[in-house]
Amino acid sequence: MRCARRIILGMLVLAAFACADRDAELREEFRAASLSLVDRRLPGSERIVLGFDGWLLTWGELQYLKAGSYIGDAALQTNRNAPPEYADPVPVIVDFHRQLQAHGIELFFVPIPVRSTIYPESVLGPEPFAQRETIPNLDLSLQELLSAVRERGVKAFDLTPTFLSQREHPKRGSVYVRSDTHWTPYGITMAARILAAEIKEMPWFEAVPKQKYRQRWTTKMHNGHLYRDYEKASGTVLEPDPVQMRRITFETQNGPEKLGLHHPQSPVIMIGDSNTIHWSRSRSGLPHSLAFEFGFPVDVLSIPGGGANQSRLNLVRKIQSEPEYLEGKHVVIWCFSARAFTNTREGWIPMPL
Repeated sequence: MRCARRIILGMLVLAAFACADRDAELREEFRAASLSLVDRRLPGSERIVLGFDGWLLTWGELQYLKAGSYIGDAALQTNRNAPPEYADPVPVIVDFHRQLQAHGIELFFVPIPVRSTIYPESVLGPEPFAQRETIPNLDLSLQELLSAVRERGVKAFDLTPTFLSQREHPKRGSVYVRSDTHWTPYGITMAARILAAEIKEMPWFEAVPKQKYRQRWTTKMHNGHLYRDYEKASGTVLEPDPVQMRRITFETQNGPEKLGLHHPQSPVIMIGDSNTIHWSRSRSGLPHSLAFEFGFPVDVLSIPGGGANQSRLNLVRKIQSEPEYLEGKHVVIWCFSARAFTNTREGWIPMPL
């Protein structure tokens, strides 16, 4: 019996090593394929690249995928457009965390994995994953960065495992769609629940006055910006993506009302790029989903394209114009696409609060 157990254990160990080796091979193939796809831009378009399995990719996300490590000395090579002293994001992230801590505020650092990490078929085609029950994580660079900032005390969230394991839902759809680089309300909902689980355990949470919010899931046919750009470049119209929208409203004496983005009395501030405010017109953005989970709204200082620097600058300007703004604040959620780690031309600029 012991001999049989040892044989079975040995076989399991060998299988685990074989799987790890295959994942390592896939990562190399993934990066090499990203490199080769970069130059396959759609004629007439500067940024659209034709991926596999019906996906439209962007030059920026492929530049990110092929870059490899982007922290420490490696940042000088992978973030070449940035000034050398601002190439590495880690010192700025840690400095921002420490400045907020000095004000009694916790930083929640939430980089969003790029689409092709969650749907690697877009780069490699479906064949390498046809016999696999789960999709492996092929972007270890993000995990390297998250580990580096966690070691320095930053509360950093890794959405990749959740997104990979739950990337398709029978009712709520996909984390990403082919026509748009932004995540969907389904992906937003998962991220909001992860953040809410942490914030609800914080000692100040129970004392915050709560409101009643409603959610309603509806289907919207979405013609994303990539499909619109594709039509301009090629003259071909593509069918819109069906997207499940999680519409959030809050209850008042006059009935349900829309939720705005600016709530300066909120204990939670959100900064980041367009991912944090996308779908807001449909009341399905990240601020809306967080309000539903928290029972109170967040104050949004995000700006499209400004995940690395501009949204932090918005916060600095807010504090300068309203010196008491940080009073009563407990959390800053800094959320943006991981593409920013290699696609921020000015680099990662330190900013004193």
